[in-house]
Amino acid sequence: MKIGIDLGGSHIAVGLVNDNYEIIQKKSYYMSENNSNSYENYIIESIVKGINEILLNEKLEMNQISAIGIATPGNPKDGCINNLFNLKIEKFNIVEELRKSFGENTLTVPIILENDGKCAGIAEKYKGNLKDYDDCVFICIGTGIGGAAFINNQFLKPKRNSGFEFGHMIIHKNGEQCNCGNKGCFEAYCSKRKFKEKMQEILGIQGYICARDLTKKINENMENEKVRILLDEYIDNLTIGISNIINILEPEAISIGGSMSSYEELIINRLKEKINNGKYLFNKDNPPKILTAKCGNDAGIIGAVIATNMNEM
Repeated sequence: MKIGIDLGGSHIAVGLVNDNYEIIQKKSYYMSENNSNSYENYIIESIVKGINEILLNEKLEMNQISAIGIATPGNPKDGCINNLFNLKIEKFNIVEELRKSFGENTLTVPIILENDGKCAGIAEKYKGNLKDYDDCVFICIGTGIGGAAFINNQFLKPKRNSGFEFGHMIIHKNGEQCNCGNKGCFEAYCSKRKFKEKMQEILGIQGYICARDLTKKINENMENEKVRILLDEYIDNLTIGISNIINILEPEAISIGGSMSSYEELIINRLKEKINNGKYLFNKDNPPKILTAKCGNDAGIIGAVIATNMNEM
């Protein structure tokens, strides 16, 4: 048994995963419920609470856990998570803090960190809609934008940093400010959060609304010019960013995951049409398949556990 942890911009999920990469039990905690002095404290408190509750419920001891995999935004390295811009964390040694919290029980348990977009991509490659493609790309669109790439069935991983920060390629020179400090980033225009915030503002919707209900509201207000313009601009920016990725990597297929995958009818289907039209593509006659991710919200947990096995190879 292994523990998979998905550390996102809006929530933390902790799961117990078996050898078939099936989640036996899962606990979730939300950043909006953070009453701690810092996000760092809340992250550790949530992970420790989740692991302890799962072990208790499943009547397991920590020494029966063979590894802990953590999917985290930013650039994880040497036990630290770095550059979590959406949580305003520059550097945090999460491995050291977890070992302190659990004490001697975790001294022999490997704790492996991997970028969350990479973990979700690994899950989609080995358990989802990308498993039949040798050359493929996963794009995770949620609070931010991340991803992973595979060429000849090989997971691409640079030596220096996590790489493939799709969200921080510049699509508009001197454009909107991104949380990373640069201007014009793909993420600044096409994160799900940015789309949802702007659309709710136009529609006068305050507070939380699920993807299904927001999609319904948008479809009911298509005569509103501001709604149509925002939708068209969002999809066009999304097409520009994804076309850049296609032109560089020439994948057979692209899988889109993260919370944006919940907007398949509204966003993904329109995106497919634009990609297939080839407006921004170099090779216009053979666009890749555009797929909606299969692993859903469990991709980070599953991918984090698969990553622990890849680390052992």
